[in-house]
This record gives sequence, structure tokens and C-alpha cells, in this order.
Amino acid sequence: MKALSIIIPYYNAKKYTDELLAVLAPQITKDTEVILIDDGSKVPYKTRYKWCRVIRKKNGGCASARNMGLDNSTGDYISFIDADDMVPDYFIERLLKKISESSADVIDFSWKSLNAEGTQHDHILRSDDDYLTNPSVCTRAFRRSFIGDVRFNEQKDSTEDEDFSRKIGYLDKETKMIHAAIPEYMYFYRTAVTDSKIKRFKKGLMKTKRITYYYRHVTADMSWLLDEIKKEDELNEVWLLTDQNDIPELKRYCQVHTPMSIWTHYLRGEPCNDCNIIPVPIKTQVVIYCEYANKIGGISTFIYNFCQHMRAYYDILVLFDSMDSGHIKRLLDIVPARKNDGREIVCDTLILNRLTDQIPHNVSFQKSVQICHACYQKSLRIPTDRDILINVSQAAKKSWGAEASKGIVINNLSYSENTEALMIVSATRMASARDKGDNELRIRKLAKMLNDEEIPFIWLNFSDKEMVNPPDNFINMSPRLNVQEYIRKADYLVQLSDQEAYSYSVLEALTNNTAVICTPVDSFFEEGVEDGKTGYIIPFDMEFDVKKLLKVPRFHFSYDNGLRIGMWRKILGDTKPIGDYKPGDTCLAEILQGFTDKYTGQHYEKGDTISFNKDRIEELLRSNHQGELIRVVG
Repeated sequence: MKALSIIIPYYNAKKYTDELLAVLAPQITKDTEVILIDDGSKVPYKTRYKWCRVIRKKNGGCASARNMGLDNSTGDYISFIDADDMVPDYFIERLLKKISESSADVIDFSWKSLNAEGTQHDHILRSDDDYLTNPSVCTRAFRRSFIGDVRFNEQKDSTEDEDFSRKIGYLDKETKMIHAAIPEYMYFYRTAVTDSKIKRFKKGLMKTKRITYYYRHVTADMSWLLDEIKKEDELNEVWLLTDQNDIPELKRYCQVHTPMSIWTHYLRGEPCNDCNIIPVPIKTQVVIYCEYANKIGGISTFIYNFCQHMRAYYDILVLFDSMDSGHIKRLLDIVPARKNDGREIVCDTLILNRLTDQIPHNVSFQKSVQICHACYQKSLRIPTDRDILINVSQAAKKSWGAEASKGIVINNLSYSENTEALMIVSATRMASARDKGDNELRIRKLAKMLNDEEIPFIWLNFSDKEMVNPPDNFINMSPRLNVQEYIRKADYLVQLSDQEAYSYSVLEALTNNTAVICTPVDSFFEEGVEDGKTGYIIPFDMEFDVKKLLKVPRFHFSYDNGLRIGMWRKILGDTKPIGDYKPGDTCLAEILQGFTDKYTGQHYEKGDTISFNKDRIEELLRSNHQGELIRVVG
């Protein structure tokens, strides 16, 4: 059996670890063993030092690596060194000397920052009576018998040191133990690591979160609090701030402290002004962003259809600055959808829908996708700072020329809902839509031709702007999120634009086996319109025999969504959803009076429509401002 075991959990830190082992090499004695646990690094760690025992395992995190080191070590004392930190050239000598002199259960080290960058630390211990307040296991050595059967909590991906130190009793001042300290600097932290685990933990990016409870007085009858904190301690770091604690057992499951200034991710219990709440970022796989969504339009339909199909493969969050409440309600039935309030969001892929959309400053992503829903327009440019460009049609890509040459084409997904209708239908914007060209003039012309030939028809057009003085039998309809119930029973869907990158109304008609009357636009051919088979292609000048429309084509149209899903999956990755979004967990509420959320610090303006989870809605409705702050709208 050795006097000292040094355990080094390692993951992709070869440069730093080589430096560390080079410092340890001259110090190694027959009473010392060094065990390096390679926690599934991309490249297995190899060293020329025979005294360093390397054990490779499947990646499981620092806690599992340290546990494997503990289970394979033989030393009377255990010391932990992180692979990217450093110790002095007298580390082993001083430690073995202190072990022989004191027979301590715990030996604390003086320690400081290794470099001048980042947060600076400098902790000097002057006698054996000086204790470290931080829970790090790297700045102290432990007698094996003091550790006993306690192991690091492998469910936690952060603060596992606090959990370990607390459970062996080091953090409890009433624990009986022999304590010693080494005044020389024995450990050096690299504090300038850009994306260190502790920094990611504070930002809320780790699975483990900090939860703080505040109660002025924890009374003996609050056994429910013990049960709750015990459950939270399985995954999270828990603090209890209180002036008086009458349940001593709580110290086994959290750090109990008198009220103090502290940051936290979640505050529970009584209000506490000393707690600085750091909002936890929203984590998802795909964010589909749209600065604004019209009441009707291809982009709104694209988002809905995309989510209907792709939610089987990914966790999707729809993020917007402005969107009709009807769209929001429809989306909330299948995926989370929220107004962008500046809260930090972390995702694998960010999808932007408008060429004018700017990347939201609060969204972090690994990959960005720009979708081009439009044909070339002089006033627009395709952004060049996106990782992937997707054109919704060959026609759209061709219209942009060199600007879109590196982009790929994925036709829009269709989603056929089981609804029916019987009428001539269109869903098109009028004079306000510059890219539609003379569509309103053609609509008027076609309606006049039908009326002149006394061909009976009812034409419903769904638009957010009415046609002024419409022709006979032409009916202005208010916008609807889903017009497929009308399209399915219609004889025709009419689309008479100058150009279209990809027309959702045409696609919805074809997938519902409804014939299309359209102008000779390239993308209509690409979508599947065939003159005389799936509809009629009429000239831009409207010179044709309108009577042929009396013979309505009947057909069965097949659209390969699987092909498009496959193309998207190559871009987004082969995964499954890992979230737990459940339709109905979120409610829409209208803000009736501006207020600041005391839990998150987020300010809401009067007139905003915000999605909250049901528990938060109930809390707001129970507040002193019942009926004055919010109104549930869906």
C-alpha cells in the first residue's frame, strides 16, 4: 500500500497534462502512485512515464473519472489534480512530510491563480487552524479512511466537489476530524480558460443548476422542505439561507448558511433581496426564427408545416419578434413558441426565414441556416454570414444568380390536414405585395370573364387586406391560419402572381388533390402543376378560353415529404428530441399592466402577448393584482 495516491481525471487536455506530469516526474517516490483516468478523450492519452498508470474509460464526466481513480487507488491519502492545472516542484515532498507529522484527516493547501488572466485568487494558510472555505477537492488531501465509502455524485455535471466535501463532513464545522494546513502554495488554477466548466455552470449551461432556498426560520415541522431539498440534491447544488435552522439533517443535503449575497439560478421560499438571479438559458436543438410573420403568407405556413414534420426528430423552438396570436396558438399545440424577450437561448441550429432577419444577439448556435423564400428583388440581398443557404425552389435559386450559387434547394414541406371545403379559393395579398405584380388585375379579369360567360362561381379570397369594390361573386375573407378546409373541397385554387419562390397555397391545393389555376411561373411547374392534368396554366395577359375551366381536372397527387425531411436531417443531424415539451403546459396571456417579474427580472409591457407555463400563470393570478396584471387568452 502506498502513502499517497494522486488521481488525475483527464479529458482532451494533453498540452497541460504533459506539463503537469513533467513537474511531477522528479518528485515521484516509492510511496507515491499517480493514476490518470482518461475519460473517453478523442485521442487516447499516452505518456512515456512508467510511474503514471493510465486507465481509459467511456466518457462519463469528472465525477465518474474520480470515482474510478478512487476505486483503483491504494494510498492511505488521496490527492486530486485536474488535468489542466499545475502544482509546484515540491508538491509531493511537502505533502508526504505533512502526512508523517500530523496524521490529519484533511490537509488544506494554500493556492492561487496560475496566470494573470481571468479571475485572480490568492489563498494563504498560516497555520493548521486555518481552513479553506471553498469546497474544491483539488486544494486539499484526504485520508482514505475519512472518505470511507463516499463517492462523487455522477448525476451532477458540476459542483460535484461541493457534494463530495459536504457528504464526507468537511463543510460541517461540527464534524470531528484532525485538520492540518500547508502554508506554501501547493496548487495553481488556470483561471483564464474561456469556456471552463465553472463558467458554464454559472451561465446555466450545465445540467446541474444552483437552487437557493430562503426562510427566515426553518422550523422542525417543515419536514416537506427536507424531502424537497433531498430530491433536488440528487442533481443540483442546493443552498439554504436561514437565520435559524431547526432541522439539523438538512446539512447532509445542502449548504446551510446565514443570509448573504449569493447568485443563483432559482430562488425558492420567501423573497430574498440578497439573491442575484441568473436566468437559465433555454436549451433546444433547433430554433426557427422569424422577425415577423404575416397573418397569411408562405413563411407562416412554412414554419407550421416544418414543425409538424420535424418535431418527430428534434426539439424545436419557434422564436419571433412579432406574430399573430392565432399563429402562436396553433404552434403551441405542437412546439414551444415565444416572443424574443432577450433571454439567452442555446441551440444546435438556428434557422432564419427572412433575408432581412438579423441573427438575434441572445441566441448561441453551432450552425446557422438561411432560407430564401423569395425570388430576386433589387432591394434585398442574401446574407453571407450564414453557414448554409437553402432555396425553396430551383426557380428562386436561379433568379438570384451568383448570390445563391452555393445554396441548395429543398422544396417546402406540405402538411395536409383532414379538412374539406367546396368553392374557388385563393389566399393572396393584393396591391401591398410588390412581389406579386399584377395579381390583383388578373384576379379581377378572371372574375369578370367568369361572370361574362355566366359561369356560376363563389370565390373566397383570404387576405389581411380586402379588395376594394370586388367583382360579383368574389368575397373578401379575413385571414385564417388554415385555409385547407376550403381548398380541399374547392374546384380550384387560384394563384396569378408575376413570380413566386414557392407558393404554399399551390402546394396545399395539389396535396389536397384540388386543381390549380395559375400563371406560367417557373416554381409552379416545379411544384407539380401540369396544364390540363393538375390544373390550368393561363397566360399573363389572360387571353384564353375561360369555358375550359368548366372541365375540372381530377387527379391524385403525391408529394415526397420524406425526401425533404431527409435533406433537412442531413443538415440538422440524426437525433431525437431530448426535451419534455407537452402541448397544453403553456398558456398565452395578455399583459394588462406593465410589471417586472420578481423571479426572472424580466419586464413586460402593457399589450404584450406572452407565453407562460401554467404554474406561473396561476402564481400571477393569485397575486395581489388579480385581474389587473394579466388576462389568459389561450
